[in-house]
Amino acid sequence: MIYIYGNKSCQFCDKAKQKAIDFYGEYKFLDIGLTMYYNQLKELNVSTNVLPQIFEDERHIGTFYHFVKECQYKMSEELD
Repeated sequence: MIYIYGNKSCQFCDKAKQKAIDFYGEYKFLDIGLTMYYNQLKELNVSTNVLPQIFEDERHIGTFYHFVKECQYKMSEELD
């Protein structure tokens, strides 16, 4: 499962949601505007300054650009 920490006004969060649907079929969006998700992200020692922050299960992928690279890698593996 893909977990996307972000906020509602984040354009890259919206792009990450679409990528998650395209490559993984589903995702869970965690709005850091809610204290619970903000604290959760801080406990993981991940910056809240750059959004979105994306995880695959418990593995931290990184920002939107890292996620794009991850999707490209996944696509190239499927072609092999």
